[in-house]
Amino acid sequence: MRTIAGKHLTMDGYVSNAAKLEPESIMSVFDALVWALDMQYLQRPVAMRVPLDRGKLSTDDDEGGWSVYAQITTSHIAIHCWPLRRAFMLDVFSCKTFDHVRAIKVIHEGLDVTLAVQNVHERRGPAEG
Repeated sequence: MRTIAGKHLTMDGYVSNAAKLEPESIMSVFDALVWALDMQYLQRPVAMRVPLDRGKLSTDDDEGGWSVYAQITTSHIAIHCWPLRRAFMLDVFSCKTFDHVRAIKVIHEGLDVTLAVQNVHERRGPAEG
């Protein structure tokens, strides 16, 4: 029987310019990823604003920012951004394999990433049967 499988790239990092974490820039990066990785949108990127609370900047609490996600035919691309901290957490998941090295390059170039931790998970579920 067929095993379910996929690849999941996660990246947590910082950018040089907070403007890179605004929806227009993020949507451009998503478009570049979809094109570079030969993916297709089911739903174009949607941006949701989380209200800002500057009082939380000196804490570990979420001070607000942007969440952007897109459905692709094989799963999703999502990012959560904190422009005031110039920080983000992103994931690209697909039920088919993709070139994660190319994806990392597109993300680094598109967001002007200054520091990041990337993890690549080869997803493989049990074989049905």
